[in-house]
Amino acid sequence: MRKLHYKLLIVDDMPDSLSYIRLSLDELAFIHKEIAIISNPMEALQYMRNHEVDILLLDMDLNLADLTGVKFAGMIPNPPVIIACSAHTNYVFEANEAGIYSYISKTTSFDKLKTKMEDAITQVDKRIEMQNRNIRVLKIPIEKGQFVDLEVDQIYYAELLPDGLKVYMGQDEYVFRLNLREFQAKLPADQFARPRNNTLVNLAKVGLIRTDLVYLTKPRENIQLSITPTFKSEFNHQHALYRQNNK
Repeated sequence: MRKLHYKLLIVDDMPDSLSYIRLSLDELAFIHKEIAIISNPMEALQYMRNHEVDILLLDMDLNLADLTGVKFAGMIPNPPVIIACSAHTNYVFEANEAGIYSYISKTTSFDKLKTKMEDAITQVDKRIEMQNRNIRVLKIPIEKGQFVDLEVDQIYYAELLPDGLKVYMGQDEYVFRLNLREFQAKLPADQFARPRNNTLVNLAKVGLIRTDLVYLTKPRENIQLSITPTFKSEFNHQHALYRQNNK
């Protein structure tokens, strides 16, 4: 596994119908304990724009006249791995046609749920591997027809501030009209990690981690950033994995 915990979002307009699955997910150590549950699909779209989601558990029986689970899946830009969920089996073909990765019943057994989730994180890991290949320079739009080229290895960290996303390089700083999730999706997933909700760090620049602080080594100075409890275990895990793979 490339992550210590995988982040899950559940979209269901009747979340109580998933109470059994929700309890079963708590037994899976590789699923992040803070599972987001959203009943409004439009709010779910906004959530995915601003938060990292590895796996989406999507109800096919959305009780909305003009929106089905399949249609909603097609509205998601850069969708996570999607598992369709329903009390009925008549959605299986539609889910496959829509590119939804897998399907489970709301009454599935714990063993089947565990297998489906393990298969899903394997798919997440494959996506991470693909994302890590040959990403050396990012072209970030600044104005119509104009771009800034950012060398990935020269990025120290990025921080979401009220006036935009500020990216700290070796010598320069840039502010872009991007959210942190959009920026993170462009980068090698195994090289960048969040020590806190609004900050993304280049693990290659980490010189030291001490308790709740991470120190980035920069010529003539050290950068000190805080690590919040919510992100601490995952950040430390990703840093250890990066060091192991880049000795």
